[in-house]
Amino acid sequence: MEGSQFPSLRVGRIAAILTLSVFTFAGRTSAQQPLPTLPTSGMPARSYAGLVDAVSPQQALAGPATVAPPAYYPDSGGSAPGCPPEMRLMDTIRESLCGEGQWRPLTLGTFFSEGWREPWAGGPAGRSGLTPRHGWLGAFEGVFYRLWLVNGTYQNNVNKPSGGHAYGGNFTTFLPFNRRFELFFNAPFVSTNGTVDPTRGYETDFGDLQVAGSFLLSETEAVTHLFTLGMTLPTGRTETGGGLTTIFPRYSFWSNPVGAWVVRGGSGINVPLNDASGNTTFNGDVAVGRYFRPHDVPFGDLVFYVNGNVVTPLEGGGPTTVGVGPGTRFQIAGNWYFLNYYEVQVAGSKPYSFQVQAAIVKAW
Repeated sequence: MEGSQFPSLRVGRIAAILTLSVFTFAGRTSAQQPLPTLPTSGMPARSYAGLVDAVSPQQALAGPATVAPPAYYPDSGGSAPGCPPEMRLMDTIRESLCGEGQWRPLTLGTFFSEGWREPWAGGPAGRSGLTPRHGWLGAFEGVFYRLWLVNGTYQNNVNKPSGGHAYGGNFTTFLPFNRRFELFFNAPFVSTNGTVDPTRGYETDFGDLQVAGSFLLSETEAVTHLFTLGMTLPTGRTETGGGLTTIFPRYSFWSNPVGAWVVRGGSGINVPLNDASGNTTFNGDVAVGRYFRPHDVPFGDLVFYVNGNVVTPLEGGGPTTVGVGPGTRFQIAGNWYFLNYYEVQVAGSKPYSFQVQAAIVKAW
């Protein structure tokens, strides 16, 4: 693959970052603190921030971001009295995708021995049933989902020679295979923005496909810890911000510290594997929100939150970008949900002035 050989300096930095992250997050989990110390950052790539972050038409996601959420599971709050009997592998996958298992806490210490032959189960809605484990646009995921969504993005005043704006549409799905592992796919079926050549104007293209696997490190009623490893595939064209080949390891968490409040976030790196992908970057995200409505009412599971993303280069110089904005999510009917997120760039080179995202989610 073109440009796939890393300089020794880049490899050393990446190894050091990953080693430090693993030992830090493992220490937090094994100590069984009710609320982890917040890291600094849904989902992105070289321009703004966030994995599960926002789905941008001209950037790689830092992860399966962001992006979105699962349904509310009113009967999943009780833990199993003991370890359930193990199932065959294919039965576990089938039940995870089409049925639902019985939720119980899982620890980091039993990562290799428990959960792999148990079907996926939606986690309880926090400590007191007030905070469903949903996903929010722009924020890191932090939870296992079983859903698909269609997401639209508008970016104002894109920082390119041609100026103008950017538009994108994405189809995203989260597919759990068991209690410990799930797959994430993000397909940007529309990527439209000004090209690098001012004389060519706007072009519409299929963007860069993203594939990732998430591993459940531990989960209690109040906290979930995930590790995600994903890759961006160069299925798009450089003229519309595609043609990137990257890998993006990252950690994310979801927590319910008290009442109807949720704190979530994470951190990771975006590592380029070809020349079009730019420099290695650190991606951080943190979001805080409160739920205001129960599930089975109009505008059920209504939540308002504030999210912040940061992207900073780890090599080659370049500016740090910071995006901050509010978001919301509520139930339309059944397991259909509406999500919205608005973000303003407040520091750095400002790859765009602001962006607006909206999505329809179907959980099952």
